[in-house]
Amino acid sequence: MNISLEIKSISSSETYPIRHEVLRVGRPIESCKFDGDEQTETIHYGAFENNNLVGVISCFLANGCHFYTGKNYQIRGLAIQGYLQQKGYGKALMLHAENFLRQINCNTIWLNARTNVNQFYTKLDYIEIGAAFEVPLIGKHQCFFKKINL
Repeated sequence: MNISLEIKSISSSETYPIRHEVLRVGRPIESCKFDGDEQTETIHYGAFENNNLVGVISCFLANGCHFYTGKNYQIRGLAIQGYLQQKGYGKALMLHAENFLRQINCNTIWLNARTNVNQFYTKLDYIEIGAAFEVPLIGKHQCFFKKINL
């Protein structure tokens, strides 16, 4: 399916409505603000279709328990409006973020994903690492990573 969307940088606060609708249903909007959202190195992208924001992704300069050498970024808050899920928007945002992170010499991209979307990340060549774990109030997650600059 061909999708027509524009991906551009947005502010952290612009991510909140979609994070809330998709990732924090039934929780206060304040739960959509992530630690590090306002850091200089943090990047937020929005996917726009007909000038309407339909998806978001955030990239945080961060080491994880498995990634502590080199320049590592964590993907957080990938969210696509429900009626557009499984239509390529999430993949477009991920590839856009990867391309940018490759340009700034990021070594590893890592993320913690809900286990019900593991296949989405493995199709993008992300590798599972460690055991699945529970995030309180959110659900079971799995850590994934991808080396992009060796």
